[in-house]
Parts: sequence; C-alpha cells; structure tokens
Amino acid sequence: MEYVILTSHSPHSLTNQVNDKIKDGWKPIGGHGVVVTLSQNKFSGLQHTRTEHQTEYSQTMIKE
Repeated sequence: MEYVILTSHSPHSLTNQVNDKIKDGWKPIGGHGVVVTLSQNKFSGLQHTRTEHQTEYSQTMIKE
C-alpha cells in the first residue's frame, strides 16, 4: 500500500490534484483538512484595520 498527503494553498488546486490521483488509482481517505498557517494583523498607525490569514488544504490518499 502507498500513502501520500496532498497539500495546496487553494481548494481549486487541491481538487485538481485529488482528481488526478483518483484517475491513477488512488483513493481519498477521510475528509480534507484546512489549517491556518499564518495570521497577520494589519494596522494603519495604531488602528487595527484587518487580519490576513493564509491557509493550507490537505487530503490523504492511498493506493493498494
């Protein structure tokens, strides 16, 4: 059995990767995962204006 974890910074790209692996005989295991890899507060002077988040999407795949 082979095991791989696919990762991407966008859901669209991860979907494409998963679909390509499925065509090659791989199967997704469980649901996908999303983690915040960076949160950065933005300020204008001392005033907080927004918080930016960077995310990473993942899917575990196996092939027998």
